[in-house]
Amino acid sequence: MTTVKDLISIVCAPYEDTWYKRNDTKKQWPQKSQRILLCFPNDKRLRDAFKEELIGGGRFIWKPDDKGWSLKATPECVDIAVSIFKRFGYDTEILESIPLPKNSDVSATIQGDSVALKWPYLNDEVLRFKVMGIVKDVMGRRWDAAAKVWRIPLAQAPYLKGRLQGVYDPLANALSTLPGIEDIVTKAAERIAISGAASLDDSELIESMRSRLAEQFPEGKELYPFQYVGVRFAELAGGRALIGDDMGIGKTIQAIAYAALHPENYPVLVVCPANVKYNWTKEFKAWLPALDIQTIKKGDDAILDSAHVVIINYDLVKKQQRALMERGFNIIVFDESHYLKNAKAQRTKASLDIAKAAENVLCLSGTAITNRPLEFYTTLNLLRPIEFGNFFAFAKRYTDAKHNGWGWNFNGASNTQELHERTRAFTIRRLKKEVMDDLPDKIRQIVEVEPNPSELKEYRDVHQWWMDQYMMHYESGGFPPGFVLNMLTELRHHAGRMKVSATADWVREYRDLTGKPIVVFAHHRDVIEMLSEELQEFSLGFITGEVNAEKRQVMVDQFQDGKLDVLVCSTIAAKEGLTLTAADTVVFVEREWVPGWEEQAEDRVNRIGQDAETVHAIYLTVKETIDTRFDNVIEQKREVVQAILDGGNIEERSGIAKALLEEMVRAGDIPVETVRNLGLKSKD
Repeated sequence: MTTVKDLISIVCAPYEDTWYKRNDTKKQWPQKSQRILLCFPNDKRLRDAFKEELIGGGRFIWKPDDKGWSLKATPECVDIAVSIFKRFGYDTEILESIPLPKNSDVSATIQGDSVALKWPYLNDEVLRFKVMGIVKDVMGRRWDAAAKVWRIPLAQAPYLKGRLQGVYDPLANALSTLPGIEDIVTKAAERIAISGAASLDDSELIESMRSRLAEQFPEGKELYPFQYVGVRFAELAGGRALIGDDMGIGKTIQAIAYAALHPENYPVLVVCPANVKYNWTKEFKAWLPALDIQTIKKGDDAILDSAHVVIINYDLVKKQQRALMERGFNIIVFDESHYLKNAKAQRTKASLDIAKAAENVLCLSGTAITNRPLEFYTTLNLLRPIEFGNFFAFAKRYTDAKHNGWGWNFNGASNTQELHERTRAFTIRRLKKEVMDDLPDKIRQIVEVEPNPSELKEYRDVHQWWMDQYMMHYESGGFPPGFVLNMLTELRHHAGRMKVSATADWVREYRDLTGKPIVVFAHHRDVIEMLSEELQEFSLGFITGEVNAEKRQVMVDQFQDGKLDVLVCSTIAAKEGLTLTAADTVVFVEREWVPGWEEQAEDRVNRIGQDAETVHAIYLTVKETIDTRFDNVIEQKREVVQAILDGGNIEERSGIAKALLEEMVRAGDIPVETVRNLGLKSKD
């Protein structure tokens, strides 16, 4: 019998390999690793076995200069090699006798979704603290006192390996031998590469996805190229991803397509805001008509075992939690996932519990955070519970956490670029103009309204009343809770009422010139009622908080079918999920505290299906009132959201109420003492 001893006894020997990282183009920092050179007969079965069982991580590579194979000198690699040789009848005495590097106390072992790390005490103090610092820098790492090992999320193993190479190679090498680590690296790199792409370069992959979807989609239903990218991204992320595309790109359809490609994971649960619940039902029936769709209307509705897809609004999740958990869902879609930003809310707790057992979780939100990084945490915890399992660690790192003597304040923002980098491997975010050349540009325009003297006098009287209230409370030694917010809200509300007639005139002129339908957004109920009285000559529709989800969908369909001239909406009630592309212009009577809400409302007309060259968002503002101050502040606040979602840096942010007060001080609307006496610092 041919043996290893006879055939490779001369060249079966350990050696030290010197190599350089790819980015070390000048070869300044040599890397070293221990390897074993093997020579054996040209046996294809033996060679194929080595390639299959030792592929990846540089564990088994061909050395043409030495006309032999190089094996990584680790216990795991040698054990596998010995097993293969013995399987084919070779003697492994010489190979087993080769001394291996003394790293027996160094190990990296996959245990579930985490990697257990172990290494010996390092006598070199500098090295010891450096290694510990690198491990502690891994998001989601924790010390397991019972097992006496450090644990890191499996997804972070490639990151840690790269940081340790050249610093402490024994642990880096141990990470290199983890089965599947190269696949993790490859998929992560591919996800990052396509996270802003408009199309996939792999035509075979696209054709495969297209043919599989064609078996379920009705004729004429097909994804846009950029939507194939989103679906592929979700697959590469293991079905746990945030699709954070700009509004109007079609996040709903991407989620439906992902579900269609993975029928083995049915049933599907969709959790969404109430006002888009029936739109989800409509879209599922349009794209996947063969599926049984159940829409939950009440908290005591029975969950049908026959349903392939169950659609429920956030408000009913807590009431239906037990039934949903008993039914079990392997694919869960959280539409407008920023609804879960409050970790203490009952619907958030119930949603997180239901999602724990799901194999796939997709979060959809063009505004995953509306104001602060703090609001992003629940989404990250939902998608990567191991990596983002410690709230306090997240808050200290990314919310500019400060202790005020009574408790912690997590309302700030810090290390935002790092947070962007850490989340981009499972977050896909494309802006409209990056992926859709056929969507129109959006022009945001502020139109000043000239109030008549009596209206302006009435506003100034209200303003003066608040200043008198301020002096009264100041002299009595204290201010009631909510004084500032009540003052600003009342002034904002009054300015909105002043704009009703001007809005009606603007709509009339627009209709006379274009003949097109238009959408009008307002905040307060009485402002909407006043608008309805002013616009009686038109065919009107209304979407407010009092209009239930079914009637909203009817109203949307009528508007899209050209049966309504003007659709008057509550901004909060109609800012999500509705497609109103029959119009290319929206008018805002009142501004919102959160800029993301305004953008969502704007994009009800700037969506797939819009054929206008340009869409317009018109903001009416009353001169010499709080409106003009509000306009200056709101655009600054908009930058906070973009810094996290699109990458960027933030130094300091203040609340919009404080910023608005400071703007009013600079304009001379209120005395600087007002800000100081209310416990706020003015920049002046």
